[in-house]
Amino acid sequence: MKVWIVLLKVFGYIWLTAAVLLILAGIAGTWMKGGFSAVQELLSPFNVVNWIVTVITLAPGLGALAWPRNSRRRVPLRLSVNRYG
Repeated sequence: MKVWIVLLKVFGYIWLTAAVLLILAGIAGTWMKGGFSAVQELLSPFNVVNWIVTVITLAPGLGALAWPRNSRRRVPLRLSVNRYG
């Protein structure tokens, strides 16, 4: 079980790092092509599509980091057999 926890953490950090780098590269490309006003339009709170795509991009990494924490909190069901039946 510890191997899966480590693998999920590694995957989560790699995914988040790659996603953040790609998001920053997209912002830099927007800045180079359209200037500061284009970046403002891209990051506007009214640009809902961009925020949804950003959340979808970051979700697998965040989920992979949250999964081990949540799985450790669960107490496994143990069936105890005693001598009285």
